[in-house]
Amino acid sequence: MSLMVRATLIGVYVALVVGLAAPALIGLANSGHWPDSNLTRSVLTIAVPAVMLTTSVTSRRHSLAWSVFWAWSLIFLGLAPAYQLSKAALPWGATLAPDAVAAAQGVILVGYGVAIVVFFIAARRVVPLRRQSPYVRSPERLRRVMSGIIAIHIVVSATFIAVMGPALFSGRSAFSARLIQASELPAMGTVYFVSTAGAVIIPAMAITLRKLAVSISPVLIALSSFFSLVVTNPLIGSRFLTGSFLVAITAALMTSTARRWLPAGIILLFVTVFPTLDLLRGDGTGASRIELTDPATTLTSFDYDAFEMLYRAVSLNGKSIGGLPGTGELLVAPLLRWVPFLSNSVQGDATGPVVAKSTGMGYTNVSMPLWGEAYFIGSWFGLVLTFAILGVVLAATLRSRSLAGALLEVPAAALLFIVLRGSLYEVLGYMLLAVATAWGLSALGQRDGPRGSGFSPGGAPLRSTIIGNPIERSAVRRGNHSQVRVSASRIPRSTAVKK
Repeated sequence: MSLMVRATLIGVYVALVVGLAAPALIGLANSGHWPDSNLTRSVLTIAVPAVMLTTSVTSRRHSLAWSVFWAWSLIFLGLAPAYQLSKAALPWGATLAPDAVAAAQGVILVGYGVAIVVFFIAARRVVPLRRQSPYVRSPERLRRVMSGIIAIHIVVSATFIAVMGPALFSGRSAFSARLIQASELPAMGTVYFVSTAGAVIIPAMAITLRKLAVSISPVLIALSSFFSLVVTNPLIGSRFLTGSFLVAITAALMTSTARRWLPAGIILLFVTVFPTLDLLRGDGTGASRIELTDPATTLTSFDYDAFEMLYRAVSLNGKSIGGLPGTGELLVAPLLRWVPFLSNSVQGDATGPVVAKSTGMGYTNVSMPLWGEAYFIGSWFGLVLTFAILGVVLAATLRSRSLAGALLEVPAAALLFIVLRGSLYEVLGYMLLAVATAWGLSALGQRDGPRGSGFSPGGAPLRSTIIGNPIERSAVRRGNHSQVRVSASRIPRSTAVKK
């Protein structure tokens, strides 16, 4: 990345953050509602993600997932709370108290701190590129396995589409009703999970592998992308799921430099038109038209209730009202939900609705941000453990780390939009599937194959076999394969492909 590009990135991101944050912080300071401790923490909840986001997009070892983490945090836990507190009103009308607000802000900042420390410790363990070259040793094996995975996803998605029928395109109410009916069918929960989670994960990983000289059929990738678009289409009523699929496909097709600009576009989208993007719900509950709104209006709407739900969770101190699932049940529910025959025992055990009912909300079909869920279930220990794990996972998305990092970067970035929003009962399985798939494919791709299997298929992209390092392709053809020759001046002799 050139100095000019780096300077432009810094200028754009700084201007974007200052332009959005200044009105909120000025309004907050002039409101007269909050003591200095709250004002200081409000500044920090904006400044920390803003600085980390700018640092991330200009880093030599860029991770889109790490950038998205900070972009989401800036919007939902930085800017939105500042605008809401400046008006002394939260979207669902929770009663505000300075001490309780300070406690919620403290939970946010501790989560930030743990994620930063663990991420950089884990990233330091990455062997520098001059000593490591995580190239694809077995492209043919990877091609066969990934093609099989894509084929399975196509079949499962087609099954889901056939079962759901017109309900897929009739709005959220019709979709939800049909999904409840279909849940009586054997393994329908698994079909739904594989089709929707696979939509975000599989096409993006397949595109990444093609960039790494694994000659996966473009027809298979196109079919998988088409079925993924159908099962996540906007008419099912989930903007976050639809958006995650679109982010995954777009980012996978972009160059590594272009991806650095993606978080800026996402931020602009969220603070201007996002609330009206439910236009296509088709059930009368969405917007009547797409509109551009100013951030002060956008960020105080119901879509930006993450801070309020965190605030409510902190106020409960881990205690729900009688008859609702306890913290132990909420802890295991996200894992058991996707286990056949056990999922019924935890049906509906999501932290968001539990906190909503326990705090007297009239509308209880709400989400719970990761900060609130971790604190509600495990207090400070749960918060630290959760964000330590997240820091390790996000550090693994550094492309220079391994093939797994290259495969995980884009799906993890896309899935963070729903994982950070919560509740984990709904979305944890998606991220676990992405991590397992990336590590499984990496293990297959980096195993030594038979003689000659280190050569990438003909017609594959030029920058491919060595992640983050240029390679030179010779004009020598061997049957249907072309030999990849690693530049000795760039890659140590110990890592060269054996002939």
